[in-house]
Amino acid sequence: MKSGTSRNRIALNAAKNNAELRSRSKTRSIKTRRKSARKRDADEGLKRALDPLFAKYHQAAFLGSDPLEFPHRFVDPWDQEAVALFSAVLAYGKVAQIRRSVEDLLARIASLGLSPAALVRSVETEAGAAAWDRALAGFVHRFNVGADFGLFTRLLARSWRLHGSFGAHLVAKMEPEAADFGPGLSALFSEWEEWRKDFPPAPASFAYLLTPPELGSACKRWCMLLRWMGRKDALDLGLWRAGSRLLPSDSPGIEARQLVMPLDTHTGRISQYLGLTDRKSLGWQAAVEITERLRSCDPEDPVKYDFALARLGILELCQRRFRVEICGGCDLLPVCRFARKGLSSRASRSTSSSS
Repeated sequence: MKSGTSRNRIALNAAKNNAELRSRSKTRSIKTRRKSARKRDADEGLKRALDPLFAKYHQAAFLGSDPLEFPHRFVDPWDQEAVALFSAVLAYGKVAQIRRSVEDLLARIASLGLSPAALVRSVETEAGAAAWDRALAGFVHRFNVGADFGLFTRLLARSWRLHGSFGAHLVAKMEPEAADFGPGLSALFSEWEEWRKDFPPAPASFAYLLTPPELGSACKRWCMLLRWMGRKDALDLGLWRAGSRLLPSDSPGIEARQLVMPLDTHTGRISQYLGLTDRKSLGWQAAVEITERLRSCDPEDPVKYDFALARLGILELCQRRFRVEICGGCDLLPVCRFARKGLSSRASRSTSSSS
């Protein structure tokens, strides 16, 4: 009798435990589905906000506020690559200062009677290198001086001679299925460091032109350059994509999915406002994280939103303080934490004053 009672008790406890397990599993499943639904709603909301912004600002009419304007002045792809590289590495500081420095550098090239591509090839000769050094005398852009660009041009010329273009050199350093270009760019910069011993020494400021992703920097200028060259539309040049004249015929090129979001003071701040990252430090990992978040809007072309987002800051359409006349009409209002907090504070003050 006791044996039968014991077996019944065991059976009842097992049934009870199984029921509890099924209940917990059902609860976890419900929570998982709710979490997935919230993420799906957030992704759809972000895309609904970003797509109209892209359509509005990713336009040639806004090129005057961006260094991408300069390579667009040229037709030959090697001229475009050279000018894109010069323009990108100079793209730190205020827009007006960047424009003056790029214009100055291009004027110094023109003073030699050379196109940008011819200038790069000329520094492979002793006479050409000496002429470029003289032309660079007195050039200054914030932390960088003319001698930095003398060395930069010599290194670029060797990349051209050995690989055909800088883009081809970079692609050769990348794994075919690499998630992004970071390791390839770091490897290229390492090779350039080896080559430096063959050229006249440059000041310590030269290091500011090369920012390897492996060191953790956001590499904004190089990410921006890669966007110009790894995407193809009315703005972005697509010169490092498969089929470009700058690459070998069998080169896979760089794909838009391998690009990383360029983070500067504008795009970094706005990304935080949108909740694309919670990181305080906007380095390489933050850039990769933001790119992954944008992949929910366009899996194959996540950084296409960069130019449009940057316009909001550059054109002072998004500022560091809440202004109802600006924030209230912004395309990003539905997904902007910063603006929603400002509206909430404004509503609370209004309620308090009326009571």
